[in-house]
Amino acid sequence: MLDCPPVRLSRAVRETLHWLVSEDDLAAPHDAEGESRRLLHRAAELHEALAGLPAATENCDKCLLVGSTGAEVPYLAGKLGWKDVTCVAPPTCRAKRRLRRARPHPNTDASFPFTLIEQDPETDALPLEDHSFGLVVYLGRIEALRDDPEFVFYELNRVVQPRGRLVLLAENPVSLQATHSILRGAPQSARIEHGPESAWRRYAPQEIEELLNGTGWRVESITSVVPGPALGGSWWRRRLFKRLVADLRAETGLAEPCLHTRLLVNAAKVSEPTRSYPRWLYDDEKIRQLKVEMLEHVSRTRRTAKTA
Repeated sequence: MLDCPPVRLSRAVRETLHWLVSEDDLAAPHDAEGESRRLLHRAAELHEALAGLPAATENCDKCLLVGSTGAEVPYLAGKLGWKDVTCVAPPTCRAKRRLRRARPHPNTDASFPFTLIEQDPETDALPLEDHSFGLVVYLGRIEALRDDPEFVFYELNRVVQPRGRLVLLAENPVSLQATHSILRGAPQSARIEHGPESAWRRYAPQEIEELLNGTGWRVESITSVVPGPALGGSWWRRRLFKRLVADLRAETGLAEPCLHTRLLVNAAKVSEPTRSYPRWLYDDEKIRQLKVEMLEHVSRTRRTAKTA
């Protein structure tokens, strides 16, 4: 796969899409009063997405949440039956310090404690033992990984038990928001663009599947969840929008409704962690660099294991 050619839309189609999707439709309020409401709404959306997935409700004695400071943990744990929860978030996720403490459990009056590890999972090995968790839920933005996305899923494979599960939520490249940003000039890179000014890299469903398959996972299902915002509440706007983005949907191979903003990926661990260094994601120079770094990482891990 997977270097899909850019979608070519006529000027008339672009202008119509800009008219259909205004800035007001996509703007989210940032007032302090609505912060708790947005948090509860996010947790409820996650629960709705995960509730129908057996992988998220079974074998949950130990669960690892990646990309979360723990704000959603009490709500999800109470609804899904999670018990021992560990969260991993980059050290830069400090905007919601007050949300890290244990929150009231929705099913009891007690608090629900969890462990928070501040670390960048893209550049450093997770400080966790092998085969520690039965379930990993990746809530971070895979689109924002800018250095080595494959290493993230390599490490997640390492800390998951045999036959463990991975649930991944990612941006839908043909959702209303993504389509709008693309039409406004957001790039669709073929490979990772490095550097602090690099753009996000949106992943088509086939790319997510290949990325996971190359690191020891088997993707069992990919669906889209969480409906996007209404287009002015007009049924004819929705119908026209769906027709106009039909070509874009065909390019990415996603047969689910295009107004859904997230992809829900369900995968199972089928082998020990491996790496494939896909050329649709990395250029040749980056692959050589990553292979050297990986050799150093493996040798360092072996030395640590011997001394332990």
